[in-house]
Amino acid sequence: MRSSVERRSDILALLQQKGSCRVEALAQHFNVSSVTIRNDLNSLEQQGYITRSHGFAVLNNRLIAELSIADKRTHYPEVKQRIGKRAAALLNANESVIFDSGTTTKAIVSYLGDLPLTVLTNGLDIAMALVACPNVEIRMTGGVLRKNAMSFSGIMADNNLRHYRFDKVFLGVDGFDLHKGITTFNEQEAHLNRLMCEAAEQVIVVADASKFGQYSRFIICQADQIDVLISDDRLPMHYRTQLENAGVTVLLA
Repeated sequence: MRSSVERRSDILALLQQKGSCRVEALAQHFNVSSVTIRNDLNSLEQQGYITRSHGFAVLNNRLIAELSIADKRTHYPEVKQRIGKRAAALLNANESVIFDSGTTTKAIVSYLGDLPLTVLTNGLDIAMALVACPNVEIRMTGGVLRKNAMSFSGIMADNNLRHYRFDKVFLGVDGFDLHKGITTFNEQEAHLNRLMCEAAEQVIVVADASKFGQYSRFIICQADQIDVLISDDRLPMHYRTQLENAGVTVLLA
């Protein structure tokens, strides 16, 4: 039987697909009682992920729900590959870089070729993909593995970051809002991401345009604290204008 945490994550993923669901339909879908579903929905509503109205659960359309890494792979894969190729072009031989976990940062790996690099990552699937790059020295942050996201975080990961300096960090994000900042779903990962930014000379955010105008619960940094944004041509013009006015280099793939 799935835990309440797993079931609530699945409820959010289902609402991400459908927008809204009736309580009875959710109870039937997850084969649990209506009381259990109502408890789940109460928790999700208190966290700000959903609103409830007339027997329906409705996803908050700006406070986004966390998807599993398998679900994320189905979102704009071609766009992510273009962003990954554009990001790889910013790398120079023998640099030390951080790849944050995520499907967009993983897309960079496909375009590294035989470039000599030292890469630190908290993404298990990214480390596995880097094995195919003959001249990349792979380091991992360590920590506790979040299986849903295939990423490590926690005290061990935090402590390892404090011992190194890097040329660049490539950061994937869950939400990017000009006022609320750059955000992610998990508190420990947000803290690790902040340490990654502090450890790198240049902070590069890779995010497809669907992430803009959205936000999650935990702030990594403010939008004007990054150095480079790589996105796609659907990026809203006012985002590009305000970021460039703040000194951020905006590149479209």
